[in-house]
Amino acid sequence: MNTRSIPKISVWLILTLAIATVYAGLALKDAFSDATVIQDDARVYLIWMQRFLDPSLFLNDPMAQYFHSVTPWGLGTLYWLASQLGITPIVFSKILPILVTLLLGWYGYRLTLVLFPVPMAGFLSSVILLQSCWQRDDLASGSPRAFWALLLAAFLYYFVKRAWIAIALVVIAMGLLCPLAAVLICIWLGLRGLWGLKRRSIQRAEWIILGITIAMLLPYVFSQSEFAPTVNAAQARLMPEFQPGGRLPFFFPNPMRFWFEGTDSGFQVSFNPAVIGLGLLLPGLAKFRMPEQLKPEWVVLPQLAGAGIVGFFLAHALFVKLHFPSRYITHSWRIAMAVSAGIVIAIALEKLKPQRWLCAMLVIGIVVFPHFAWKDFPYTGYAGGKNPELYEFLKVLPKTTLTAYLGEDANNLPLLSQRSTLVAQEYAVPFHLGYYLPMRQKAVDLINAQYSESLEPAKKMIRQYQVTHWLIDANAFTPGYLDSYRWFNVFQQEKKQAIAVLTSGKVPALYRFIPRCAITTISGTTVVDAVCVLAQK
Repeated sequence: MNTRSIPKISVWLILTLAIATVYAGLALKDAFSDATVIQDDARVYLIWMQRFLDPSLFLNDPMAQYFHSVTPWGLGTLYWLASQLGITPIVFSKILPILVTLLLGWYGYRLTLVLFPVPMAGFLSSVILLQSCWQRDDLASGSPRAFWALLLAAFLYYFVKRAWIAIALVVIAMGLLCPLAAVLICIWLGLRGLWGLKRRSIQRAEWIILGITIAMLLPYVFSQSEFAPTVNAAQARLMPEFQPGGRLPFFFPNPMRFWFEGTDSGFQVSFNPAVIGLGLLLPGLAKFRMPEQLKPEWVVLPQLAGAGIVGFFLAHALFVKLHFPSRYITHSWRIAMAVSAGIVIAIALEKLKPQRWLCAMLVIGIVVFPHFAWKDFPYTGYAGGKNPELYEFLKVLPKTTLTAYLGEDANNLPLLSQRSTLVAQEYAVPFHLGYYLPMRQKAVDLINAQYSESLEPAKKMIRQYQVTHWLIDANAFTPGYLDSYRWFNVFQQEKKQAIAVLTSGKVPALYRFIPRCAITTISGTTVVDAVCVLAQK
């Protein structure tokens, strides 16, 4: 391989960006396949951003207030700038993955080349990295986690080049867009610093970058959330939300599942695509048969993976102050293994010197593998709303409208109808008890009110929360309805009481007054006037 061939570098880089464009384009096709399509995680961050377009929306809405408080300042500012250019937050959340994917492909390529200056290796590493990222919905989310891989790759690239100003800018971007990535870098730089002190080799520039990283994290450390306190491990262990089958299953009784298989608690190293596993061979190759082209700086890759392990155990120890432990493993090992895998494959091709057609077949096989091996690639997490006509109906109601709805589509109501809803699973995150416990109580009150034999609980709930409209699905008063939605598992006592009423042949009071108070029925969902319910005796 001619490592000095500028045309080859250009060709491989163009191919890298072409693949990135294809992946982003496929995601974009899903994103704009229907007007009601929204990314699963994006919903919760986008709710308060609707105020960029209309400041009178979601006033005094706890959901909007909470997710505004936990959105990194830089991310909110990025969406605000887009809105000033006439791009709505929902549309920008669908466009942002294109930019992130292209930048990730570029940085993945450049990072590989500064460690192993073989253009094909850069291409292979980038493609494997992009495939690994797009097997999950991180990039499509338009949320802080969309920036994990990009910021880590950019940081490593500039770190190897010792471009200190650029490194500082990336660290600042981490603090503004994805603070958890800054935590990982803080751990890594701290470990390098301690090792340097032990060897009496002080890297002053690295200590300065560490100081900048810590400075970017200090606002998160010392700021007091208006929704405090944060749940701790002892409390979480007693909450059904964190148990198997709950909203965020974390504490699995089986130790193997807890430490290795749990999506949030486990040591989550993905070996998809399969060739990413070849990256684990690089330390052995470097130790016993160091390739000439491999730069000594390649050690930043296992160092990053090691920092991820430390972050994993720290996150367990400080649950949930550093969010879920698996995040530190998933993102650090993904970068390290993908870049290493591309280098290992390039080394193997250099040693074996296969015929050109065989080399081409291998590259094509790696590129097309996900499209045949994985059912849904790229995975985006996009989903369309179930009742567009209902959203349009609610949009014309006053902006102070507050709906009460137990259906799963309540998750889509805030964004697609532009009106507040009392409770919804996707917005019910149990991290800050000052936010979650009142929402949980609202859900309990709503279940009890909807299935009570007396109308008084319904009237009390309407008055207490100032509900204006009650949405009821056609099958809401069948026992199977309460078994069809996983979120109801969190409310076992209320669920059992409701099913007992329905199976005993008794009629919930609210059901009797639906014909009298119904405003309209749209695609099986009846809109009930809450004021009318209050007037019933």
